[in-house]
Amino acid sequence: MTQPTTAAAQPSPARVQARPQADAGTNAATGQMPARVYAPVPRGGGRLIVEEDGDRTVYTTTELPPQMLMMAHRAQQTAFGLMGMLAVIVIVGPFARMFARRIEKRAERDMMGAAGTNAQLLQQQLLQLQQSVDAMSVEVERISESQRFQSKLLYEKASRP
Repeated sequence: MTQPTTAAAQPSPARVQARPQADAGTNAATGQMPARVYAPVPRGGGRLIVEEDGDRTVYTTTELPPQMLMMAHRAQQTAFGLMGMLAVIVIVGPFARMFARRIEKRAERDMMGAAGTNAQLLQQQLLQLQQSVDAMSVEVERISESQRFQSKLLYEKASRP
């Protein structure tokens, strides 16, 4: 949608800035000076083009189609969403990692506490087993001593006439 106006209708000062974006050289087809495009983009999208042709100045405003404005708005929302997600990852990520490590260490410490209780129980059982083995070895030693004594008596009895 192009709306050409004449020199009588001057643009508002808010839309025309002192920083024109002008192309160098002249237009080869018409021999005219190139058009200057003034920034910023008017509200709602589009641009203001000022063409100076000698004593005549033509102001043209162009507007973006509504579909393009919606697409640009969605792209802006997507960009802000991605930047927000990146910020959350960078800021919240280390805290989540710290929290996970704390939970892991707590579970490990609890497991060590339970393992410590199990270790004490295991140590008591090993001590009891060792005492039982020592008692059995003493009994086996007595049995073997008894057999030696009986063998000696039988040998002495057999050797007497």
